[in-house]
Amino acid sequence: MSTAGTGAGVEAGFSSEELLSLRFPLHRACRDGDLGALCSLLQRTPRAQLAAEDSFYGWTPVHWAAHFGKLECLIQLVRAGATLDVSTTRYAQTPAHIAAFGGHPGCLLWLIQAGASVNKPDCEGETPIHKAARSGSLDCISALVANGAHIELSGAGQRAASDPHTWPLASPPVPEERQWPDSSRHCSNPGFPRVHPVSLEPAELSPEPFL
Repeated sequence: MSTAGTGAGVEAGFSSEELLSLRFPLHRACRDGDLGALCSLLQRTPRAQLAAEDSFYGWTPVHWAAHFGKLECLIQLVRAGATLDVSTTRYAQTPAHIAAFGGHPGCLLWLIQAGASVNKPDCEGETPIHKAARSGSLDCISALVANGAHIELSGAGQRAASDPHTWPLASPPVPEERQWPDSSRHCSNPGFPRVHPVSLEPAELSPEPFL
């Protein structure tokens, strides 16, 4: 399956939400934390689909669960055979990168305890601790350091990750409307490409488009 380069708008007559439901139901279940729907889907979904990247952000279902802090969904996906250390095609980011940037220490700790790497670099050489420093997540930084994360690695987040005094100031928390940086910066941004809009919130909580 192609990654974030393909557009949701190519299928006329469908909204991004409808396309997400039709083409990526596993991803949507993880976004919504709908454990019942996810378990039902997993019973009839080929294992290969667990690694499918959506055409909006280039994430697998595990990345979606990690981004939203849906720990139970994350557990069920891995139990079903999903790879917990899978890297995205476009930005080479793992669920640990995504959980760290999203500020979800519970998901991050579970991934680490299940065997996820804490020092795996993305395409820009940034590891999960760089992402945690970017978002100012002290809990994620603490979890990573306690589990062997290297703080002397090179990368755009080096100073923030290596100096505890800068952690809360490394990057302001993502605002509620989640305005991600422009994709022209490529991998120097957290890795969430600004592509065709699809809500990253359950429809009932966010009537407005995500981007």
